[in-house]
Amino acid sequence: MSLLTREQFLAPWVPPTEEVPCPEFGEGAAIAVKGMTVRERSSFERQFMNKKGDRVESRVQEFRERLLVSCCRDAGGGVLFTMTDVRQLGEQNPAVVERIVSAARRLSGMTEDDEPSEDDAAKNSEPTQGE
Repeated sequence: MSLLTREQFLAPWVPPTEEVPCPEFGEGAAIAVKGMTVRERSSFERQFMNKKGDRVESRVQEFRERLLVSCCRDAGGGVLFTMTDVRQLGEQNPAVVERIVSAARRLSGMTEDDEPSEDDAAKNSEPTQGE
């Protein structure tokens, strides 16, 4: 085993990109999915927290849609979707979305444990009048 130097570790890293097949949209159709850097992933994860650091349930329910916004790219490498597309992304074919989400997670070093759950959001939300 060879130990890395500081310079080797801090060298610029280019996140991997993968074309995910979407045959539901026609033969040869695909979406480019780019992995996230640590900074991009931290920014993505902050979307699910309020100022107190608690998870926001409505955003947790949009995990997949927000991941598509963060990782899908157009042919030129630019952002394919924006936050204004989140609602429409939630209305798409779940098989296609899950295929893209799986690639985005893998390319960004995420595991299923990294996905905020609705149970976590409920634990961190304010009690309702009945509680």
